[in-house]
Amino acid sequence: MSLLYRTKEAFCAPGRQRIIEFAAPTQTVTKSSSYSDISERIAQDSNLFNPEKPKSKGGRIFDNVTQRAGSLITFMITLLILAVWAVVGIILGAPEIWQIIMQNGGSIQCYISDTLLMRQQQNHCYKLLTIISQLRSRNATVARLVHDPELHNNAPMVDKESIDQCSIEEAKLENAINLPNEFWFDKCCNWVSMAVGSIYALIFYWAGILVWVGLGPMMEFSDLWQLYINTAVAVELTFTSMFLQNIRRRHMEYLEKCLRSIMRTDCELEIILRRHSGDNKINPVITILPHPVTRSIRAIDYYGDIIGSGIGVTVSTCVFAVWLSIGDVMAWSDDWWLIIGTYTGLVGFIDGFVLRNVYFREDVILDEQFDVLAQADDALFQYLNVPLPTKPVEQRSSLITRISNYMGVLCAKSFAVLVSILIVLALMGVASSMGWNQTGQLLCNTPTMIIEGFLLIVLIQAHNLSNMKRRIQLRDILVRRITLLQYAKNVTGMTLNENDTVKFAINLKKADTEN
Repeated sequence: MSLLYRTKEAFCAPGRQRIIEFAAPTQTVTKSSSYSDISERIAQDSNLFNPEKPKSKGGRIFDNVTQRAGSLITFMITLLILAVWAVVGIILGAPEIWQIIMQNGGSIQCYISDTLLMRQQQNHCYKLLTIISQLRSRNATVARLVHDPELHNNAPMVDKESIDQCSIEEAKLENAINLPNEFWFDKCCNWVSMAVGSIYALIFYWAGILVWVGLGPMMEFSDLWQLYINTAVAVELTFTSMFLQNIRRRHMEYLEKCLRSIMRTDCELEIILRRHSGDNKINPVITILPHPVTRSIRAIDYYGDIIGSGIGVTVSTCVFAVWLSIGDVMAWSDDWWLIIGTYTGLVGFIDGFVLRNVYFREDVILDEQFDVLAQADDALFQYLNVPLPTKPVEQRSSLITRISNYMGVLCAKSFAVLVSILIVLALMGVASSMGWNQTGQLLCNTPTMIIEGFLLIVLIQAHNLSNMKRRIQLRDILVRRITLLQYAKNVTGMTLNENDTVKFAINLKKADTEN
């Protein structure tokens, strides 16, 4: 392989659409396998799903940083910094330098958060797609085994009408396969998330903007007038961006626990059917192909991969190093402070549109794959002539939902990113004509920060809707799996004696504790 080819591949790699190819671990059993052996096997994660493909050391370090950025400790430190800054402002009488520090700090933090949010959502989407592919893989095996005539020959009569209610009651009663509970802090944050992403938050946000605009003539549209709104929006951006990282991490961890419960039920179903038939054919590899993309979308994905990778971190580090190096030359003045805020504000503005574009397109792909899984389950239930225990997810039609959906469609268009670039170029032209003085730099920051603050609220609402939808989808998958498991136990005559039941519960309880 030539150096030129490797260089070309490395240059073209960012943004390249990835093909997902995974198969669920095959549960090789014999007809003489005991139920105790089965319970020990499904208590181990290595038998439930195959891990993601290993990343480079740099990628693992970046993922670790991203994970820590969304931790509770990081979020609480952010709140503490905002509180200390507010107290200092009260003591000093809110001087201009105090506001500029918050504006620049908020711009820098939001700029960094865009990089971490991009990495976070890419990891989130990839992980869910790998798990869905393995659920489909095992589901294909279950469908093949269920269609085997020998399974139904000489099988005991099954009361199909009662399986639905029986399985749902089983889902409620068996702690080993229940969906996990959330602590009081998680519930509190969920409430705050719903409040921040509500229509009332949007009304309050734009009401504040209108009040600020109304004060413009009174303050002669001065630099101080611009500083006021920049400071207020910087606080909002700092809180919402860090809060979004935190709730995304917690919700992803919750979904992973739910998926682990689903896979245990799924694995038990596979083992029971294989034990009855003696079939040890490996689970098929499921391939999830990416959507075809236009050149504009390819360019967006290319840029998105750069800002969500080590390349983006390297570029940011170099920019900050240059900014710090010229501090002494500019006597650490207000203009020096504003330079980094202007840069991060303009670039972060474009990053924000790219982030939202990628997010909504990834959400569409996940919806499609969950639908494929649900359709496969539906076909299996129809073949068994068993009532489907779940209903399609109802679409909400509230005002904030419609606004969020509209903004999602709008932000998913490539022209939205193009418009953001044109806005940045126009603002740079205005600032250049003013010699990049304090007023010119504030003009660059003000509109971009206002729009980005609005879009962050909309993105939180979109995340809330997506998270609620995913929880319903996962609960429905679990209920369908338990229904099929109950049917398989009845057909195969698989029953647990008292010792097996105790050992089964102990093994799963141990697995839950370890996880």
